[in-house]
Amino acid sequence: MIRKRQVYHSIIIEYIDTPVISVSIDGSSVISSLTLPENTVRKTRILALPETAIGFVPQFTSTNTTDIRYQFAGTPEEQYKDQQLFQYYEVSLKGSVRLNLFLDQVAIKPNASIKNYVDLSVRENRIQDTRKIFFPALSYGYIPHLSQTLSNTNSGQVISARPVALPTRFNKGIRRHSEYQVTYRDEVQLAVFLDGRKVVDRNLPDQQIPQDGGFSTFKDYFPSDSNGTVLQYMQTSGDGEIALFETDQTLLDVEQPQQPMN
Repeated sequence: MIRKRQVYHSIIIEYIDTPVISVSIDGSSVISSLTLPENTVRKTRILALPETAIGFVPQFTSTNTTDIRYQFAGTPEEQYKDQQLFQYYEVSLKGSVRLNLFLDQVAIKPNASIKNYVDLSVRENRIQDTRKIFFPALSYGYIPHLSQTLSNTNSGQVISARPVALPTRFNKGIRRHSEYQVTYRDEVQLAVFLDGRKVVDRNLPDQQIPQDGGFSTFKDYFPSDSNGTVLQYMQTSGDGEIALFETDQTLLDVEQPQQPMN
């Protein structure tokens, strides 16, 4: 039986000590002599693979003299047949990680940064956290990919990563956006793009909320010339998070007209 070509996202490794590992796909090296962080007891680690980990036959080697178990995690390449406009990656992580973002094997700068990587850590002494990594505006492509760079200060792991495409309600022909509202918590720097042009760039105010760690909603107006087809929002900095972003043109729950009184 002929195997299907796969896009390999990560490798799950169960080990002890500090093994040195190498990974190749169809005979081509994608990881060479990488030393894993030390496990004093046998534990499982999930390592995000480089963007070049695409092919038929993955191979794994290790210098560890004790038993080491591993399993590759991938998706059939045929599932990426449609071009999409990607909005962000939703990443669940442990510890501190350094991540690189790719689209169709081309490196891109996450969160409108000048850097080719982003460093993330769990917040508020959590064991595990979920964060968003935003694609640049107008990031059309087929195969998104998230890879991890291990170091002494970024030795955490990615538990799961899910790419999210722009919802269709944000791309429905030329429209004029007048108002927006964003539901968020903690510190957030918000940027809004219209057809790739930045129309909003502001730090959201620290609002008083009744419950510690809860979300609040902020409303504001767009500039007067906010006409376009593709509307995208992005969190460019801050340890807070955006739960919901809508405009007067994209709100799903449209207020019903008032009924005349009898």
